[in-house]
Amino acid sequence: MITTPDLLQAGFLEHPFIHYQDTRFFDPNLNEQRKVFEVVHSFLCDQKDPYKNLGVVAGPVGSGKSMLAMKLAQTHFLLENRGTMFGLYLNTNTLTEPRHFLMAVIETLGIQSARSNANRIENIYERLEQSTDQLLLVLDGPPVDQEYLTQLLDWSVEHQKKIRTIIFLQDLNNTVSNIGSLSQFLGLYVPFRSPSIQEIASLLYARCRMAGLAEPLSVLPESKAIEIAENAHGSLTEALFLASDYLSTVLEERKTKLTIPNLISRI
Repeated sequence: MITTPDLLQAGFLEHPFIHYQDTRFFDPNLNEQRKVFEVVHSFLCDQKDPYKNLGVVAGPVGSGKSMLAMKLAQTHFLLENRGTMFGLYLNTNTLTEPRHFLMAVIETLGIQSARSNANRIENIYERLEQSTDQLLLVLDGPPVDQEYLTQLLDWSVEHQKKIRTIIFLQDLNNTVSNIGSLSQFLGLYVPFRSPSIQEIASLLYARCRMAGLAEPLSVLPESKAIEIAENAHGSLTEALFLASDYLSTVLEERKTKLTIPNLISRI
């Protein structure tokens, strides 16, 4: 097991290969992630066809969709002659009730809540009508509640596309069946491939540097990074798991080497 003293001894400030549920180790150097950002940005800037205010990004399991979705929701998009774009990330695997969805939107926009869902919807509309601000909903997984999301997107059609939604899905053949009636708003579809072996290896080094290690090669030789990337078979999640296992072995070996001379000197 890796401990904080072990990491500090090796030159890290924190564990570089933990699958954090945030974007502290987001790496913008993956080609597919950059492509998604560029395409989504163009989609957000596009004011044509007001009925098309929904986009879908689809990719395989482990390709980094959740990390990308969280980063997308946190990005402060600068749009000419428009107000702030408030981004909201929602993991639809844990979102259980329509009320939770509406409460999350209300909290994001910083407005007063209400007792009924109908009043909450009206408060959202009023907040956006009274300013130039916009709302970007980023759903990580299929939408669990389509009724209120449909209402928001339908309202957006008549209000300069002030509410837009990006849904991240697994790379499935039939996108329409996964978003149901929301397909009427679909204006963007971006296929999202897994990172290459070289990209995964570079990601591991980038994480080492972001975790405070100045010389990643001192812990992770290039040949080992490539081996881990190959064994991950395109999955960033698996690559982090394998890299964490390897780091644990390396740190344990170093600890043993430091302990044995001390034992000998005492004999």
